[in-house]
Amino acid sequence: MSGPIEAGDVAALFATTRPLFTALGDERRQEIVVFLLEAAAPRSVGDIAAHLELSQPATSHHLKILRQAGLLRVRRSGALRLYELDAAACPGLLTPMRDLITKIITCSS
Repeated sequence: MSGPIEAGDVAALFATTRPLFTALGDERRQEIVVFLLEAAAPRSVGDIAAHLELSQPATSHHLKILRQAGLLRVRRSGALRLYELDAAACPGLLTPMRDLITKIITCSS
């Protein structure tokens, strides 16, 4: 990343990373990510809610935000919806965040 820092570039990176910042900016959603990292298999809303001691509607709300940010995959198994981290999507999600941080560091140097 050489050359002058363009404010428009930084603004565009903020726009691109906003859903990820929103998703990861909440402590409960961070707990869900950690729980799913530790899980040996995809987990249901009920499993996640019980682990976090949250209601199922509140858990579903957090899962929706994580899914919208592209962090989770969901699949159906009978009546259950099973959630897991989408490891394949992480590099694509994290690259713009890395670029944003690099631009900010470069600008402040």
